Amino acid sequence: MGRPTNELFREIVSLGSQAVLVVDVSKPHFRIAYANRAYEALSGFPAEALEGTPWLESAAMDESAAEFVRLTEIATAREPGALRFPFFGRNGDIWAASLKLTPLKSGAGTERFVLVEHTVEPGARPGAADQAGNAFAAQQALASLERTDAVTGLLSGTEFRLMLKRELAVARRGRHNVHLMLFSIPELDVYRETFGAAAADSCIRMIGAQIAGTFRRASDLSARIGASTLAVSVTGQEREQVLGLVAQVERKSRNLGLHNPRGRLGRYIVVQGVTVAADPATDDVDGLMARAEAALYARSEKPSRAASGSV
Repeated sequence: MGRPTNELFREIVSLGSQAVLVVDVSKPHFRIAYANRAYEALSGFPAEALEGTPWLESAAMDESAAEFVRLTEIATAREPGALRFPFFGRNGDIWAASLKLTPLKSGAGTERFVLVEHTVEPGARPGAADQAGNAFAAQQALASLERTDAVTGLLSGTEFRLMLKRELAVARRGRHNVHLMLFSIPELDVYRETFGAAAADSCIRMIGAQIAGTFRRASDLSARIGASTLAVSVTGQEREQVLGLVAQVERKSRNLGLHNPRGRLGRYIVVQGVTVAADPATDDVDGLMARAEAALYARSEKPSRAASGSV
């Protein structure tokens, strides 16, 4: 991963308390090359964990949305630009900022760095879910209803099964692929015993936010189906694409850095994911869920097993 020059770092430091990032727009989803402490405080993510990660994965906006497209256009335009844009914070809340993007002189190689200054507007602090059309914000607003999980704001298990059955029926008629993913937090109970119920709720809420931020298409369904299990269904994606998304959620959850000192799987909370493909000839939700749960159980028996080993 490339880094800006020392001269550029001095320029960045001169910005003082302004929250800034330096992103490499030559990389997919714009990899973060540098985040200062002000941005760390704003987003909730440790600066060290942010370096090398895709900046736009934290965008609280579907990639097809006009604002998302506009952001990518400005970032790659090789000239300064500005716009207002929402992001997911570490705790799952949404915050919006006025962005000022300034191209920087590139170093050796193909890197193209852009300085991104963030100014949070009044009333746009974390928790302000005013982005119409954002699925996660809508789910949070409806969290008091039975169709959603009150802790994560994702669909409830019952609602997820109903919607998945309908999705399977539609996909069967249209001959589309459907994949079901399950994500387990295998040591959430240990985390709860160590830090308490409120901390455990915060843990699964943060992980739910990473899932919501990864699966943003209108057809994607995300739910909490158990105390420590989350589920996602996607339509029209190939197996390799889905495996990549499973790995992405695992990585983003690991980068949260949720300390779990008594954990057997390491010092930090980990998420284990699997994916199974739906039978195109049936809309049997129970059978699909059973296969996914069996794959998840097999994964938990072999913690080192990669997501690519899922069925």
